[in-house]
Amino acid sequence: MRNRIQPQNRTRLRFRLLATTTFVLLLIASALMLVFQFGDSEESRAGVAANETMTTGSFIINMGVTPQTTGNGLKPYGMIYDLIRNYSVPVKWIIDPAKTKDANDFSHNAVNYKGGPFIIQKEFITPAVAARIAYWQTQGVVGAYTVSAISVPVAHTLTALPTVMIDSLSGNQSILAAYYANAGIPASAYTVGSPAQLTGCIDVWTNPHGDPTWNTHNYLYDFVTTQKSWIWAQCHSVSMMEYCKSSVAPIRQLNFLSSGGLQCYNNGKCGTNPEVHAGNSTSPYTYYYPTDPVMQFMGNMHGASSSGSEKWYVPHSTGQWNTATRRGVVTSNGASPREGVLLVYGPAYGDSNNGWVMYEAGHDLSTGGSSATDRVAAQRAYFNFILLAGTAKKININATVTATLPSGASGTASATVSSGTPPYSYQWTSQLGGTFANSSAATTAYTAPTVGGNTTDVVTLRVTDACGRVSLYTQFINITFSPLPVSLVSFEAKRNGQQVLTSWVTASEVNNDFFTIERSTDGSVFQALNRVAGRGTTSETSTYRWTDPQPPAGICYYRLRQTDYDGRSETFPSVMVEATRSGSRDIAIYPNPVRDRFMLPITVESDCQATLRIYNATGACVQQRLLNLQRGSNTVNGTTADLPAGNYVLMLESEGLLTKSRFSLIR
Repeated sequence: MRNRIQPQNRTRLRFRLLATTTFVLLLIASALMLVFQFGDSEESRAGVAANETMTTGSFIINMGVTPQTTGNGLKPYGMIYDLIRNYSVPVKWIIDPAKTKDANDFSHNAVNYKGGPFIIQKEFITPAVAARIAYWQTQGVVGAYTVSAISVPVAHTLTALPTVMIDSLSGNQSILAAYYANAGIPASAYTVGSPAQLTGCIDVWTNPHGDPTWNTHNYLYDFVTTQKSWIWAQCHSVSMMEYCKSSVAPIRQLNFLSSGGLQCYNNGKCGTNPEVHAGNSTSPYTYYYPTDPVMQFMGNMHGASSSGSEKWYVPHSTGQWNTATRRGVVTSNGASPREGVLLVYGPAYGDSNNGWVMYEAGHDLSTGGSSATDRVAAQRAYFNFILLAGTAKKININATVTATLPSGASGTASATVSSGTPPYSYQWTSQLGGTFANSSAATTAYTAPTVGGNTTDVVTLRVTDACGRVSLYTQFINITFSPLPVSLVSFEAKRNGQQVLTSWVTASEVNNDFFTIERSTDGSVFQALNRVAGRGTTSETSTYRWTDPQPPAGICYYRLRQTDYDGRSETFPSVMVEATRSGSRDIAIYPNPVRDRFMLPITVESDCQATLRIYNATGACVQQRLLNLQRGSNTVNGTTADLPAGNYVLMLESEGLLTKSRFSLIR
């Protein structure tokens, strides 16, 4: 579904008395923010929630527990990474579109859920997934299973994770590595490289603390404008980057979120940047956009930004923040649209078609400041941005599977893919054991599992592109079960001279049009022989007979196929019978019991070919040979080295005669 970011008033968390008309006018002006939209991606970046029903037994990750800790605030992101990446489980991100800061997103079973909780739907909680949920609870994740169905506002369905690169030129990769370790996300979730190494395989470039220059970081311009990828930066790398500009035409500048760049964090540190801001920002701090995904954290985060070389950001005195730039945490320095900020984000250059950019002030959000809860909140903002990037940069899958199928019936599963980097690999799976004709094809046949009652199967398509991006498509399939139209008591096939008599008994029939008797010589490929009319609907016992007048020599298989008035059919298991021709005979095999080899004497009236077959106790042909026999006496030598111990029947067909011998094989 294509969503759009809706206009939203910037709601202050702390209201002070408005003493002057000027301040009132400033507040009104700040509310009149220009509407901007995501463009053509499937999900909006701010998220427009649509209510969905979560079934009983779904698991809620509680993101609103206070005080916030590494366990209850950061480990949930590791859990989400684990479930999407390793278990192909989509995760629902719940955000009430009308809430204020730290207010409820929803309530369930006497618990208020806040801070943008996540939900794993019951349909995806297999025993393996339940075990992972239990594991993450031991790591500090707080959550509960739903005790009834609930309707919740789903802002995003998370089905993909972005590829992330940490700037190798900053020399401070360990800062971001600590964030990932705190969340329990493995180091394989990111790479380390320079801007010159950015390719179409990278979705988010991050710079925790560095000294960007145009010569080393000019690649970021195309990264956000052409590739539409995302950028996150921290500390003084922000003001330095915003003032990076080319010296030759066309003049370009990396002022992603402002009209002309930001004031520098210190004298002489940002090239020719003429303006420097004070080292410390001014309180109080105001938090805006409480329904944006980035802002889903509890309490304050400004305490984490109170240390480091750049603790806040502000545009040049002659510039301003871009209209589409969202100032998430604002200081008391300056006024809109030129106010000081600690956290700011939005589309690069104010163009909704570009990738998004986010800045967070402070040197190390894992250790900075004196408030542990603020540090958790600041790191949550980072991971919220990363999750949001995953919704924008994911492989888009347009897929469909036949939505309703009878038990054991077949339908179609097909998918087309856009975005990402081809070639793509596909992997279809069924939670209940349904099968696919080719599970690695974009389009294939899906056969529903055989079930004993109406149920729901979960079909998942996992698509991986050439860069290693993974995206999921899931669909619930209704599997219907109908009682058997015919209750078959017995079915038999017996030799009757040179013919085979088939007979069967039914205890009841429902809408039974006719039976088809089928025959096979190998137990695999069956041929229809005759139809026998059924008795429609009856609860009485019914008996049927039909005779095969000319069965082939050797072992044959017979089975019934029953067809309803509506054309639906059901095939019953086959039975085996030894059919003979005139002149068939029994001969002796030596030795009997057989160990590994045997001899079979046979006399023929002329040179001929003969077919030797060995059948096991279930009637399956386990060995077949073509023999050239000479007129007179012959001795056929055979081996049973590849057969297990048991009872067997040997059939030798030649000159229209069938010779058989029963033997036991011992080891």
